[in-house]
Amino acid sequence: MSNRFYTLMIVPEKTAQVRKIVLPAWMLRGAAVVVAFIALLATVMVFDYWYVMSQIGENKQLKLENRKLRQQVQIFKNKMITVENTMERVKTFATRLKVITNIEDHGNLLQTLNQQKLPDASSNIGAPAPKTAADIATTSPDTAAESVPAFGPATAAQSAASEAALAQAITTSGTPPSGDNTASASAPLSPEDAELKQDYEALNERFTELNRETLYVEQMLQDQYELLADQKAFLAALPTRKPAIGYFTSGFGIRKSPYGGRVKMHEGLDIANRPGTLIKAPADGVVAFAATKSGYGQTLILDHGYGLETWYGHTRKLMVSKGQHVRRGEQIALLGNSGRSTGPHVHYEVRVHGTPVDPLSYILEN
Repeated sequence: MSNRFYTLMIVPEKTAQVRKIVLPAWMLRGAAVVVAFIALLATVMVFDYWYVMSQIGENKQLKLENRKLRQQVQIFKNKMITVENTMERVKTFATRLKVITNIEDHGNLLQTLNQQKLPDASSNIGAPAPKTAADIATTSPDTAAESVPAFGPATAAQSAASEAALAQAITTSGTPPSGDNTASASAPLSPEDAELKQDYEALNERFTELNRETLYVEQMLQDQYELLADQKAFLAALPTRKPAIGYFTSGFGIRKSPYGGRVKMHEGLDIANRPGTLIKAPADGVVAFAATKSGYGQTLILDHGYGLETWYGHTRKLMVSKGQHVRRGEQIALLGNSGRSTGPHVHYEVRVHGTPVDPLSYILEN
């Protein structure tokens, strides 16, 4: 049987009177429960206070890191602006280069030359040509606004890889996570975090655009390099040099043949001098023929590419052989009097796709 009351005795130290306090059992049990509740509440409050204080410390650290990140983002923005300005200047330079180095379709060369009226051979000796090799090399029907290849799958993949690398770099340096944690993604961002996220998205977009422009300029400059390389080879193939020192005795055009007096087409240029005078290559090329040819005597034919050939007739001695590569200004033969010739000279022809044209249209150097 449980006790219904409890007696609390208070014994003073100096007096002999003892005080008794009778308390019901339910009151003592209630008091014990209240004390336990208060103790539990105090413990919870202590832990909560400790947690809040730790969060305050972390928030201060995060604010400091966000401030540093904002400063870094601002620095990165300034650098990005500088790179964009540089890319704009490079694009402008590449566009100007494209305009300056625009190259003609060399297939129109024969058509351009054939539009000229055939001159009289007796009057076409040392006269200025109506169209020079420089005009032929630089004239072009194409405009400078050529389309550059579109941003294809390969370049798109490179751009995506670059964007992923940038996102990973910024994330590891302290940017808010991209949504792997559902609770973090759904939680509202602080104003500083929202501003930082907005700056990151803007930088990411600008980086993507800058990457596209970089690939565009790279493709444009690659095209220019190929055009310049082709133009250099084409200019090196133009026979702009006089093949031998001497004076012109007969030009390109219609004349009376020294054998029989009939009116015939003289398909080249005659340059007279003493026998043994050096004949030099007017341009880079390959020896296509080096032997005796009917009417021409000892003949040399150089293939310069692009449909251009130069012929050298009536030579005294050939100094190169078939298949040999020669450079502009290299000695290739000696002037002579072989074949059907009335005196020592070299018969010099320029042919475009097999059709003879006036050599004076090409000679720029004596």
